[in-house]
Amino acid sequence: MIALALAGMVATTDGVNIAYDHYKNGFDSVVIVCPGFFNSKKNSFMKKTVEIVSSSYDVIIFDFRGHGESGSKFTWTSTEPLDLGAVLDYAAGCGYKKIGVIGFSLGAATAMNVAVNRPETKSMILISAPFSFWDMNYHFWEPEMLSDLMANFECKWEGKGAKLDNIFLPKVKPIKSVAEIKEIPMLFIHGDRDWVIKDYHSRKLYDAAVTKNKRLAILHNGFHAERLIEKYPDRMKELMLGWFKETLS
Repeated sequence: MIALALAGMVATTDGVNIAYDHYKNGFDSVVIVCPGFFNSKKNSFMKKTVEIVSSSYDVIIFDFRGHGESGSKFTWTSTEPLDLGAVLDYAAGCGYKKIGVIGFSLGAATAMNVAVNRPETKSMILISAPFSFWDMNYHFWEPEMLSDLMANFECKWEGKGAKLDNIFLPKVKPIKSVAEIKEIPMLFIHGDRDWVIKDYHSRKLYDAAVTKNKRLAILHNGFHAERLIEKYPDRMKELMLGWFKETLS
């Protein structure tokens, strides 16, 4: 059973309030969940992720700026590292022995960019991550896009939406960051039917990663990011818990 969440706010160094839910299950390690663009912590697949991980770890999930209950506007990974940084500060202040991170899509991009300077991150799972924001694919004509749209209608847009800022603000390329992360184990997961970010993005990130402990899992017929939790809950549970058991426990 998942513990009741402790809801709170942390402030970033640029003055943005970031909303989080902290599930205290009595473990000495914590996993931070970073949703992707257009998703908040109230999204059903984000909740499922929390449910999966909570069997073995405490969990903190938060809303990036411009999403859910957090303030300001989304800057497409430009200033979002400040959001995750504030949550990492909070987690470290709670006294956890080890901190893991699960990032979805642009949340994964942010996680990589932050990890370069945050050695308290001990393990990462990066789901449907782009190697570069400007190289994302957006194949709107592919049938998987319609499936994603219908999924939004089916959940009545719960946990969906974002307030947007300037898309042209400078951004760090994740493929540059993974080449600077020397010690943190990284698991890359991608679906081979992702219409937003094709699986060659994770393949390139995997190849560029210099950490000795890295792994790549391409899921056959898998869609984008949180849809992998929907389509393959058992496989994703196996991958996520297995990885953290190996690298975080």
